[in-house]
Amino acid sequence: MKIVIVGAGAVGDDLARRVSRRERDVVVIELNHEIVIRAQEHLDCRVLEGNGVNPTFLSEVGMADCDLFCAVTNKDESNIIACLTAHHMGAKVKVARVRSGDFYRSGHLVFDGIDMAINPDIEAVRSIREILWQHAATDVYEFAGGRVRVVGARVGDGAYVTGRSLAQIEKQLGSRWALVITLVRDGETLIPHGDTVLQPGDQVYVAGARGAVDKALTYVTTPSAQLQNVMIIGANHTGLQLARDLESHGINVKLIDKDEDKCARAAEQLHHVLVLNADGTDLDLLKSEGVGEMDGFVAVSRDEETNIMACLLAHYHGPAKTICKVNRPDYVPLLPLLGIDAAISPRLSTSDAIARFVKRGAVVSTHSLGFSGAEILQFHLEPERRCLDTPLSGLDFPRNAVIGAVLKRGHVVTPRGDTVLQSGDEVVVFALPEGVAEVEKFFTAGK
Repeated sequence: MKIVIVGAGAVGDDLARRVSRRERDVVVIELNHEIVIRAQEHLDCRVLEGNGVNPTFLSEVGMADCDLFCAVTNKDESNIIACLTAHHMGAKVKVARVRSGDFYRSGHLVFDGIDMAINPDIEAVRSIREILWQHAATDVYEFAGGRVRVVGARVGDGAYVTGRSLAQIEKQLGSRWALVITLVRDGETLIPHGDTVLQPGDQVYVAGARGAVDKALTYVTTPSAQLQNVMIIGANHTGLQLARDLESHGINVKLIDKDEDKCARAAEQLHHVLVLNADGTDLDLLKSEGVGEMDGFVAVSRDEETNIMACLLAHYHGPAKTICKVNRPDYVPLLPLLGIDAAISPRLSTSDAIARFVKRGAVVSTHSLGFSGAEILQFHLEPERRCLDTPLSGLDFPRNAVIGAVLKRGHVVTPRGDTVLQSGDEVVVFALPEGVAEVEKFFTAGK
């Protein structure tokens, strides 16, 4: 599969790093010479210095055999023109990163020839909304049309599972428990076993049917209140979209921003939201506005230092679930160590959404687990595969991976040693970075 990526910034760099692990024909185009040199040093793909909008340059790169063309620079106009040019030159699938709402009508890009437009703000809002509504969750991933869920949650001090091994928990809870496919402890992503004892602060990822996962999470965390009150720092596009979404569901929202003009525009658009022109890191202000009574606290301003500080203040002065938007993807795994419940990177969300276009054999969907490089993959099992018609206990499954759920004729099955995979099944698998290629080979190898 030939993939061309225009822009080697944070999104392009992360996207190239992910797809080049398995795809050999990946080309990155970047105009900035310093960024080109830096990308050539650490990316395992071709990095070319040039203008991704120039038809002559794109012709030299080769568009007629391009399977996926991604334009992810910081300029919407450049991304749009690059994709339209690639379209007329024969590129098959074109994806553009477009942030400005001026280019959309009813949520869709107004230009023909671009297969998908990714808006980082919308991707961020979608992630934040899922985490807020799933009270115990810090990450939410959906597969098979939402029938299979993988949800991350932090083990609470007084939670039922604290101090118990996974084997003990499964024996005691039975059908009330779901499968833990991985956990993150002290920044390290691990494959758990039956004798793994869950500790306070562990980040566990539970897989299964929606109802089973929701039930299991009640044993992982301490009980939390229904979502009723949310405070948002930042009246930018992300903050406005999130406030609008929560407002429509009857949630009481307070929106804070120190920019007077942004507050004025927000007040005009949001009739049932309390908009405050103030500094989101002013502790006296946060206390006076009831930060201790909030169910959710979301910081999405353009300044990530402000977001981090605001979330830390909210964490230490109230029970609210704190969600922090950061620009640097490498901050994502670090913030939970400080006590912030969830970190959202629009850049990671954007590259993750685009990476789903890269279909590799039996892989029909994939999600990256934060910045760890681990992946959650969904496979469709074709006939005559080596993994079929044999109990899982009899298969030589890769050690750096675990099967989280099996979808058989629309019914979600928790995999056991006697589970037999059959043609037509859908399988959701977690894999550490070093196990991804082995897992793909396992599910695609013929008999």
